[in-house]
Amino acid sequence: MKKIFFSLLISALAFTSCEKSDSPVFQFTIQVVDENGIPIQNATVQATAPVVNSIPDFNGQTGIDGIMTDIDGVSLFEYNMPAVLQVTAQKGNNPPAVFGCGYIKLEADSVVNMKIVVLPYVVGVAGC
Repeated sequence: MKKIFFSLLISALAFTSCEKSDSPVFQFTIQVVDENGIPIQNATVQATAPVVNSIPDFNGQTGIDGIMTDIDGVSLFEYNMPAVLQVTAQKGNNPPAVFGCGYIKLEADSVVNMKIVVLPYVVGVAGC
């Protein structure tokens, strides 16, 4: 009986002492608006680290509310590490009709909400 009790006690201690601590979650949303604060629909948005072959790479389109969603309709994006992402938004192609960009710093265990203001694209002027 004592052997069973001690083996149960040791097992219980082993499982409780080996619990993983929760990793922080870095969440963000992006909304695209014009200079008057009106949401821009169907803008292409990319949020990525501004380095070659970066791991965080989020892409999506804006809906009628101007909020970026991915192909699955998710609008709350998550990353598992601290990061500063460069965000670009544009509507139209080569050259775009409107363009905007900025940087977002992700914060642990909170949701960072970012608004990107797009302006009419001018060759040689647009950039972050």
